[in-house]
Amino acid sequence: MRDIHSSRNSTLKKIANKQFTMEDTRMLDSSCLTEHPDNEYLFGMEGIERLAEGMKKVGFKGAIEVWDMKDGTFLIYSGARRNRANTLLGNTQIKAFVYPYPESETERRRELLGANIYGRNAVQRDNAIYTARQISYLHETIRMERENGTYEGKKTREELAKEFGTSPSNIYKYESLLKLNERAQVAVANGEIQLAQGSSMSVLSSEYQDIVLDALQLMRDFNMAGVRDEVQELVDYIKAHEGEALTAEEAVRSICETREAANLHADGDNMGEDQESYADGDADDNTEGMGSAWDGQCEASVEDSQGDAAMMQGVPGKQAHVFYTPKTAAKKFNQYYGKMEEFLSADKQYKENDKEDVISKLQQLRALIDSEISKIQSDVQDVQEGDTEAE
Repeated sequence: MRDIHSSRNSTLKKIANKQFTMEDTRMLDSSCLTEHPDNEYLFGMEGIERLAEGMKKVGFKGAIEVWDMKDGTFLIYSGARRNRANTLLGNTQIKAFVYPYPESETERRRELLGANIYGRNAVQRDNAIYTARQISYLHETIRMERENGTYEGKKTREELAKEFGTSPSNIYKYESLLKLNERAQVAVANGEIQLAQGSSMSVLSSEYQDIVLDALQLMRDFNMAGVRDEVQELVDYIKAHEGEALTAEEAVRSICETREAANLHADGDNMGEDQESYADGDADDNTEGMGSAWDGQCEASVEDSQGDAAMMQGVPGKQAHVFYTPKTAAKKFNQYYGKMEEFLSADKQYKENDKEDVISKLQQLRALIDSEISKIQSDVQDVQEGDTEAE
């Protein structure tokens, strides 16, 4: 995150550091005040009630900054939140520094940025969207200064990096956030998506950005999210299928299969076996690597995007719906079958108080097996009937 108070930020700071004292302030009627039209867009208006509560407890010790419009009104360019909070408390006047209205648009833009970035404690340093807007605003100001021949700074991105106390590469990332659709920008503002992730998403169309957000929500619903690479993986998948009709469920399956393949490879290396042994169903008892967060949770209910299965998790006697792709179904069956066959064939004894529970679970398992047999037989019959019709 930027350090806007860095000593490197000379241009804006020079504008903000006007040499006036409180003796130079005036009491102005709130009815004569208007807000700068760009203020809320650039800096936000969150937390007015909290600010008013603080002012009620300790009073308003400072002063807002306004331009004299020479028509009996004054334009607030620093202090709009404080003025709103002051009005919320029922006050009809507020103390203000009054300055002449700058003649040039670029000077007005510079003063608006400078006064708010350096003189406003409530600036939202953790809201990357506001930062992106401020950077873009200064970028446009520099472009205007270049056109009228008044710009004396360095290359634009280097100048922006200096003014905002960050790197040129981060300047690019911030500005790219403004290419996100409204929903994605809200996710960035709320901290659900980080700067680099939002920048990666910005190359996608609005429709595909929504797919990424839907996929991330699916992954969160089933406790599958939590690593920074997820957004980039989803972006890469969508870019590879650009122009195709995609769904969030398909995107999640792609990530699952990629992670599962990586897990299988890692497990094969750890156990001295290659991936083919797993595909052939030769896994031994040491298969706990297969039970990683991505191995079971990735497959859990990507079909059920409404979250019904998620609500079933933790409910006694119920399990979330699980989906296995054709690529993994037979492999999983072979793994589970081998272990269950070994267990059922072995000599064993149960404690007396465990027998009823074991019998109940075996009966449930038998019912599931009968159901699985029926499903597969039905699928085979459907295929055979389709082949017959084709002939």
